[in-house]
Amino acid sequence: MCGIVAYIGDQRAGPILFDTLKRLEYRGYDSAGVAVKSDGNIEVLKSAGRIADLEKVYQRQGSPGEGMGIGHTRWATHGRPSDINAHPHTSGEIAIVHNGIIENYLELREHLGQMGYQFSSETDSEVLAHLIHLYYKSDLLEATIKALEHVEGSYALAVLAASSPYLVCARKDSPLVLGQGNGAIYVASDVPALLPYTKEVIRMKDGEIARVYADRVEMMDAEGRPRAVETERISWDADAAEKGGYTHFMLKEIHEQPRAIRETIAGRISEIDGDVRLDLGMSDEEIRGLERVSIIACGTSYHAGMLARNLFARAAGLPVDVEVASEFINLQIRPKTLLLGITQSGETADTLLALKKAKTCGGRSLAITNVVGSTVTELVDGTIYTRCGPEIGVAATKTFTSQLVAIILLAIRLGRAREHLTPDQARKMLIELTKLPGLVQRVLEKREEIRKIAERYAHAGCYFFIGRDYLYPISLEGALKMKEIAYIPSEGYAGGELKHGPLALITDKTPVVALATCGKKIQSNIKEVRARGADVVALAAEGDPDIAKVASRVIELPGTRPIYSAVLCTVAVQLLAYYTANKLGLPIDKPRNLAKCVTVE
Repeated sequence: MCGIVAYIGDQRAGPILFDTLKRLEYRGYDSAGVAVKSDGNIEVLKSAGRIADLEKVYQRQGSPGEGMGIGHTRWATHGRPSDINAHPHTSGEIAIVHNGIIENYLELREHLGQMGYQFSSETDSEVLAHLIHLYYKSDLLEATIKALEHVEGSYALAVLAASSPYLVCARKDSPLVLGQGNGAIYVASDVPALLPYTKEVIRMKDGEIARVYADRVEMMDAEGRPRAVETERISWDADAAEKGGYTHFMLKEIHEQPRAIRETIAGRISEIDGDVRLDLGMSDEEIRGLERVSIIACGTSYHAGMLARNLFARAAGLPVDVEVASEFINLQIRPKTLLLGITQSGETADTLLALKKAKTCGGRSLAITNVVGSTVTELVDGTIYTRCGPEIGVAATKTFTSQLVAIILLAIRLGRAREHLTPDQARKMLIELTKLPGLVQRVLEKREEIRKIAERYAHAGCYFFIGRDYLYPISLEGALKMKEIAYIPSEGYAGGELKHGPLALITDKTPVVALATCGKKIQSNIKEVRARGADVVALAAEGDPDIAKVASRVIELPGTRPIYSAVLCTVAVQLLAYYTANKLGLPIDKPRNLAKCVTVE
């Protein structure tokens, strides 16, 4: 969850560390800190709060900082947000920054305490600094390897020593990327932090450890045996990770959805013969032999999985289980089951752990993710990349709609291979799919209408979102967005479930958003809440003659197939949540207590 950075080169480390940290602040913003090599010593500056505040202190002090340093922005797990719990942590001439969780830190803490080491923080990470110091003689790499032999848990780690001419980086179950450029090496948790400096990156693999000089990287396994260094060129522009004139990253990324959907579709379909080209790591024969799909996901990705459940059943004749990855215990994966992990970052800890457990049961596996080379790709037989570019806002927007489009493509591919869809049926679905970016753009053009409605209800005590079929998962997603960025308690329900208890919460102070673009059944549910005094904002298909008779306000969306209408409703509820939070003056891109990539369990 935290963001870590490092730099080694011929420039002053401090300004580069702060610049890269600010580009990672979506990973956590409880505290921040840097450590730089200066006149043969390690100079540390850290505090609770935002990176910009710490940077001002750094600039006032005029630190000379040499060309080597590490930095950290924290999302708190062990220990409250405070100056003392902020990273970097030090021990003698050793300084470290860490992302992950040390599961046996209490045991290590007790052992190190018996050896005379004193702890100043409440964090699990501080044991790493002391452990490395314990083994450090003159070889920082050797000391880090020995220290990590005693560590249970996850880590992305950068280590600095005052007397060492190089940095050490290591990773296990937490992402870490190295960038090469301009006679320097840059290190960060995520690629966007590196884009202003280089597009040539090395994605560290699980269990690897690196000795990092300004002009080269020496990669090894956990025992110190040399590994080949694999370099990748990033296609994103640095501008893709900037706001580009928008007030917030979230608003920018909402408006990027037509382009993101086009990228997800590009080169993957043939409208003429109704085929979809995806690298599934499976033959048509294996697809025809499937008996079940099991989906593992968290948060917004879980909502995508819920939509897939209905779609796969209809398009491919396959029953589907959807599991919240954090609750995965003993899902029985049989040889004829397709295991599908959905994670926008490819690094979601709960999803990765569940995939590892499920893989032991056999069967084929597949991932839907946005990040090339992420950890999830190493665990599965095939990967569908959503290709939507970097998403900086903490609340998922374009990554979610691109996941939905990837799921649609996969459903058609499975349906064709299993002969559950005819070529003509698939062809018609694909033709309509190519129109989806234009339909999304038409929804975006209704932003002022949606803004006015959002501002009208911005001070509501709670929100309800209701939908049926494909729109039920979108009701959950709408409620999640309202909770994430507007801090308004919100619930999403299948429309027919209201009368089984939740209706007791409906009052004249409870706005209800009804996703009503598909089918007439939802109208009876609208009448139920209207009879209890609630205002209803209905998302309805253009030209619906009936919905205005039952709803308080109507937002008309383009008419299309129900499955594509789910994408259009998604964009509308994203805008509703955004403008609500904006009216309330909230930190939309950095909502409290949340981080972009959940790399801890």
